[in-house]
Amino acid sequence: MTRNIYLGIDIGGSWLKGMAVEWNGKKPFHSLPQLMKALPVVKVRSRLAVDATLNDFIGALNELFRSLLYEGARVRGIGISTAGIVDYHGTRLLTASKHLQVLLDQGWMDYLQNSFGVNVTVINDAEAASIGAASLGYLSGNKIIGVMPVGTGVGFSVSRNGRRWTPNFSLPLLGCIYSSDGYYDNLCSASSLAALDDEGNLCNIFTKSEHEVSREKYIKNLAGVISTAHIIYGVDKVLVGGGLADALASVDFPLAKLLMAELKKESLLTSSRVEVELMPEGNLLPLIGSVLLAMGEEKAQSLRYQREYTDFGTEKPYAETLCLDELSSTDLIRLLWQAEQEAGLNLEMSVSHIATVVDKLSTKLADGGRLIYVGAGTSGRLAAIDTVEIACTFGFPREKVLTFIAGGIADAAIDIENRFEEDASSVPDLLYANLSDKDVVVGISASGSAYYVQSALGFAKSVGAYSVLIQEEFAESLSFCDTVIALRSGNEVLAGSTRMKAGTATKKVLNFLSTSVMVRMGKVHGCYMTDLECINEKLIKRAESVLKVLFNLDQEEAYRALKQNRYNLSQTIHSLKGNM
Repeated sequence: MTRNIYLGIDIGGSWLKGMAVEWNGKKPFHSLPQLMKALPVVKVRSRLAVDATLNDFIGALNELFRSLLYEGARVRGIGISTAGIVDYHGTRLLTASKHLQVLLDQGWMDYLQNSFGVNVTVINDAEAASIGAASLGYLSGNKIIGVMPVGTGVGFSVSRNGRRWTPNFSLPLLGCIYSSDGYYDNLCSASSLAALDDEGNLCNIFTKSEHEVSREKYIKNLAGVISTAHIIYGVDKVLVGGGLADALASVDFPLAKLLMAELKKESLLTSSRVEVELMPEGNLLPLIGSVLLAMGEEKAQSLRYQREYTDFGTEKPYAETLCLDELSSTDLIRLLWQAEQEAGLNLEMSVSHIATVVDKLSTKLADGGRLIYVGAGTSGRLAAIDTVEIACTFGFPREKVLTFIAGGIADAAIDIENRFEEDASSVPDLLYANLSDKDVVVGISASGSAYYVQSALGFAKSVGAYSVLIQEEFAESLSFCDTVIALRSGNEVLAGSTRMKAGTATKKVLNFLSTSVMVRMGKVHGCYMTDLECINEKLIKRAESVLKVLFNLDQEEAYRALKQNRYNLSQTIHSLKGNM
């Protein structure tokens, strides 16, 4: 009997660790991480060193596979975590420390793909640990959370409201920061700390009195690194994992408490204080993350839909005989206006499809789910606009509406993608968000071809989330999503420039979706928003105006009622209703 398995591999300087997980799609995806915690982890020497060869490392991989694989096992996907910087597509390692240099040779990746004939995805070990942490509920809520695996060195990854946060398109290289005392990697190395014990036992460092001086120095160093992360990345919380967390899970030592006490003494530059928590799963987290990545990528790839470029209606001209460069400014603007009117009228044919999505989305949100937009380029930016407006317009929790943009959200507002991000998978981003069957994923791609969008919808569909594609042309059904909303905006006046008619139509559809859903969620009374956030003078005046209409108050009464409730309109309305 053939059994489908997914492999997670964590590559370290000393050890290769692996996990094999069976999954045929019948068990709910969200239940798998807890099951993985009970599975065995295979560990072999990595054979990596400054003078290691490619064959040395491939030999170590084969040794690992001999222990991991069994008769009847069919590998469906492989996820690999390792230290270093990985390219955005997860296909190769870009930089690595000296003892991991052999990993820069693409030969070992080719060997895996040729041996198993499956998708192999690589991810930084801190990001893999973050995916594992997210799947176990550590990254929930509207917070900025840093995941810090501590082992031979220090890894770091930042999650901001459930989204992977990479300013300047870069992984936060916290361990590479240099101070007068040395690199952070060295100052906080759990391996170096363990070497101070005669038995090389890290647990002894935290339990034996003879190590008190070394222990206190280490805690101070680690607190300093966490303080740096707090200042640079604004993290509210740091989750410590890796070998350090593994060791402390077996001893009664209050490291998190002592770190926060040290941070309290050093909290000079910021008014807030960072919370510290140890994750007892430790080195298991990157393996869980790697396996989930392998599963998600395999599902997304299996549903990928590719068409020939010549089939893209969005690339065809509005009229082949048009010579825009020969028109007067008035004629050019009139043509653009006319084309926009035509597109607006065509959108009426999609009203019933939009309404269906509104009803489904309202039900999901009422049941605790989230609205998650996914897009590339203009599509992603338009979604981001809608996301930030929903919170302040309707007072809807920020953690319940997210946007993911190809290339990362940190720089999307001011920089255009230039590394083929549209063609990359969004599965790692959605794993960070711990996508569940309660959620709704709305992917936006005018041509319908962006794999960043397709992979999000395919993965969402595979885990039971409701998946919706917004694209220009009508399609009765597509394999990678549940529903299609057609913009029907037609060919662009400037051929291929979907930021124009398709962009306008996209903004309209997003307005229709979010506004209608908020009405269904009880955020509107009559034609007035009743949960808006009073975050500036104009909105305070708007809130006063709503109170005047709903409760027949004069200006002074409305202002006084709002002020008494700390400018919380929803709370003010409930208070006034209670007094009626």
